Amino acid sequence: MRYFVVLDLRSAIGSIYENGNNDGFVTDGKMKHPVLDCTEIAIDSPYYLFATRDMSKTGRSHQHLHIPHGSIVAIHHYAEEEKPVGFMTS
Repeated sequence: MRYFVVLDLRSAIGSIYENGNNDGFVTDGKMKHPVLDCTEIAIDSPYYLFATRDMSKTGRSHQHLHIPHGSIVAIHHYAEEEKPVGFMTS
């Protein structure tokens, strides 16, 4: 399984990933929320989502993130062989 973590554009981390280093966008009217394609997530912390991104396409191995729960719009899990409909790649 893989996970699309949709970040709120209005949050600090969402605005950071809006300007690059994201894996695509989800539109909400005029807003484009950045999406991170993660290989692992853990939601057991009361404050943060722990996420791991596969960065092999950029020459790095992994990026480990601690994302505040309030900065996340949605999380979609999907099978690696088929990406969900409605996501624009950057």
